[in-house]
Amino acid sequence: MRFKISLAKEPAHNASVTCVGWSSAEEVYSAGEDNKLLSWSVSNNESSKVSEFNADLFPTSLHFLPRASGSLGKYGDLILLTATDGRYHIVNRNGRIERTVDAHKGAILRGEWSHDGAGLLTAGEDGFIKIWSRGGMLRSTVVQSDHSVYDACWSPDSQAILYTHGCFIIIKQLTPNIKPVKWRAHEGLVLCLSWSSACELIVSGGEDCRYKVWDNHGHCLYSSSLHDQPITALAWSPNGDLFAVGSYNTLRLCDFLGWSRSLDKPHTGSIYKLDWSNDGTQLAAACANGHVLLAHVIERQVHYLNYSATVQDKKTVIVHNISDDTSELLELPERVMQLSLKYTNLVITTPSQCYIYNSNNWSTPNIFDLKDGSVVLLLLSEKNLLIIERSSASVYNYQGRLIASPRWPNMRLDILRSAHVSLSNDTLAVRDTSDLRTIYIMDLASSRNISDTTITIQHTRPVMQIALDQASIPSQQYLAILDRNKDLFLTQARSHRNSLKLGNQMQSFQWNTEENMLAAIQDIYVIIWYFPTACFNTALLNMSSLEYNSPELGRGPRINYFIGNFVSIRRADGSLINIPISPFPSLLHRHIQNNKWDDALLLCRLIKEKILWTGLAVLATQSNNIDLLEMAAEAFSEIRQYDKVYYIDHIKTLPSKAQQMAATSLLGGSLQNAESILLHNGLVYQAILINTQLHQWNRALELAVKHKTHTDTVIYLREKYLSALNKEENNPQFINIRNTTNVDTEKVEHRLMEEIL
Repeated sequence: MRFKISLAKEPAHNASVTCVGWSSAEEVYSAGEDNKLLSWSVSNNESSKVSEFNADLFPTSLHFLPRASGSLGKYGDLILLTATDGRYHIVNRNGRIERTVDAHKGAILRGEWSHDGAGLLTAGEDGFIKIWSRGGMLRSTVVQSDHSVYDACWSPDSQAILYTHGCFIIIKQLTPNIKPVKWRAHEGLVLCLSWSSACELIVSGGEDCRYKVWDNHGHCLYSSSLHDQPITALAWSPNGDLFAVGSYNTLRLCDFLGWSRSLDKPHTGSIYKLDWSNDGTQLAAACANGHVLLAHVIERQVHYLNYSATVQDKKTVIVHNISDDTSELLELPERVMQLSLKYTNLVITTPSQCYIYNSNNWSTPNIFDLKDGSVVLLLLSEKNLLIIERSSASVYNYQGRLIASPRWPNMRLDILRSAHVSLSNDTLAVRDTSDLRTIYIMDLASSRNISDTTITIQHTRPVMQIALDQASIPSQQYLAILDRNKDLFLTQARSHRNSLKLGNQMQSFQWNTEENMLAAIQDIYVIIWYFPTACFNTALLNMSSLEYNSPELGRGPRINYFIGNFVSIRRADGSLINIPISPFPSLLHRHIQNNKWDDALLLCRLIKEKILWTGLAVLATQSNNIDLLEMAAEAFSEIRQYDKVYYIDHIKTLPSKAQQMAATSLLGGSLQNAESILLHNGLVYQAILINTQLHQWNRALELAVKHKTHTDTVIYLREKYLSALNKEENNPQFINIRNTTNVDTEKVEHRLMEEIL
C-alpha cells in the first residue's frame, strides 16, 4: 500500500498554502498566504479561483461543516476559516464571507467544527481554546494556558478536547469537575496531533522530529525513528486504519499503530496541513512552496480464500487466483473508490457506478448507477451488499437490484465506520452515532416499512464494535458487542433482553464467514469459540472453545479474517499470521444446519472430542426439539455433566409437551424462550414459577400483575427467600403489592405441592 502523488506543473498559489479541505470526493479547496481560495478538481488536478480575500486576511486552517444526516441542510456547505489576525470567518462555498468573529488576541492556529456540526472550537497562540455556537456566540472558554496552542481537536464523542501544551498533550473533558489527562509527549514542542473517531487512537508530532501513537489514556503505543525535520502535519483516515505524516519534503503513510507503509519525498517544502477524503482513498496536502499535493492510495489489497484483488492504479484492479496462478486485469472508466471481496463476489465502486464481478465470470459485471457517488462504506454478506453514500444507505443483491433503503435515528452517514455497522443476509445492525450505547436492528426481509420493524438494543457502556453472525436464521441471530471497557458480549439480535459476557480485555474479534464460530484476541491468546451460544454456562463455554497461546502476535494485533478453518491475524508491523483450527466443529455446524442430527451424532462418536460433544449438547438443547433429548443426554454424559442428564430425565416426566419444550429451552440457556412457550400455551403459573426459581423476582411480579393471577404466590416465595437470607424487603414494587395483597399461606403451599406432584 502506498501513495500515488500528483502535483501541478506550476504552483497555483503565489505563496505558501496553509490549509486544505475536501468539499466532496472529487473537489478540494485550498487557501494560502496569497489571500486566494482555490478549488481543485481531483480528476485533472486543475484549479480554479473561488474567491480572493482582503490583503490582511491570512488563513491558518480550513474545515468544511459536517453534513448532518448526509444532507446539506439549511446552512449549505459552510467553511470555517481561521486567520492570523485572531478572527474566524464563516465562508460559503462561493467564497463569500457570511460572518466574521473576533475570537483571540494573536493568530488562531486551529479551528474545527464539532462532529455533529452544532458548534466549533478555536485555539490560538494566546493560549486560549474557545467553543462557539454555529451562529458565532461564545459558549465557553475551556482552556486558558500560558503556552500557545499549536493544535487542538475534538474527541470522537465531542465531549472532550485534545490540545498541545508545550511538550505535553492534554485531554480536557467538557464535563465540569473531571481532572484533565496530561502527559509528556515529546522532547520539544508538540506541533500537531490528530484523534481518530474510528479507532480512538491519538497520533502526535513534534519538534523532536518524531511522531508517536497513543491511546486515550496517554499510553505510548509507538514511537517513530528520528526524522530529518520536525513533524508539521498529521491526519487519520476516516476508517482509522491508516494515518498520514507530513514534514519537510516528506510524506509518509502509516498503519494504525505507526508502522510505515510507504515513504515519499516530494519537492513541496514543509507540509502544513493534511486532509483525507471521506472515502479514505485520497489525501490532500498544503505545501509551503505553493503547491497543493493530491495523493491516491494504491496497491490496496483484499483477500478471500484463493483470490486476491489489488488496486494497481487509479483505474485498474488485478485479481489473482492463487490456486491456478492466473490473473485477471479489470479496467474501469473512473478511479476506484472502494472495493471488497467476499464469498464469490468482488464489488468495486467508482464516483458514479458500482461494478459487481463474480469469480465465475470476470468479463461481464453487473453495473448500476450510484445515487450521489461518494461511497464511504461498502459491506458484503453472502446474499446482499450494503453501500453507504454521503446521503443514503442502500442494500442491493448481487444482480444489482435494490433490496432496501434503511433509515434510522441520528443517521449521520459521513461519520459511520465499518466497526459500527454489520450486515447479514436478512439483518442490518447499526450503532447510533450520537448515543454510543444504542444499537438499531433492522429486518431487511420484512415486507413492512423498515422503520416500523426496527429493534433498539441499549447497552450499558459505549459500544466500540458490533458484528452479526453470518449463519443463523433471522429469529435466532446473534449480535456480538465490544464495548469501551473491551468486554465482549453476546446477545440475540431479534429478541434482546440481556447480554451474556464472553470475555474481557478483548482487542479484536470476528465471526466466521460460514459457521457460527467466533474468534477473538485477548492479550497473547487467540480464543476460538466454536459454539459461542454456550455462553450462558461458563463451564460449557470453556469446554467448547480453544485458547491458542501466541506470543509472536506482538502489540496491537487485529483479526484480518476468519474464513473456514483458518484465522488470519495482522500484526502491527503489517505481517500476517495464519492459525489453523480443527475442521470438525465446522462440519458439526454444517450437519446441524442441514438438520442431519444423526450424522452429527456419528461424527461425535467417531472423533470422540470433548469440544464436539459439548457443541452437540448445547445445540440439541437450543433446537426447540424435544425429540433430541436422548441425544443431548448422551452428549452431556460424555462430558460428565451428569446433573444435566438427571434434569433431562426430569423433563421426560413433565405432563405436557409445552412444559417439556420450556424446560428444554431452559436447559439451553434461554429463559425468555421458555417463558414464551409457557405463556403461549396458557401456563402462566408455570411461567411465574420459573422466574421465581431463577430469582427473577421483578419479572415474576410483572407477569402476575399483568395476568392478574398468582400474585400471592410471588409474594409468599419472595418473603420465604428473604427470610432465609435474614434480609428485609427493600423493593418498592413488592412493598406496595404486599400492602394490597392477602397471602393465604396454606393455599399457596397446597398449590405449590400440587405443581411438584
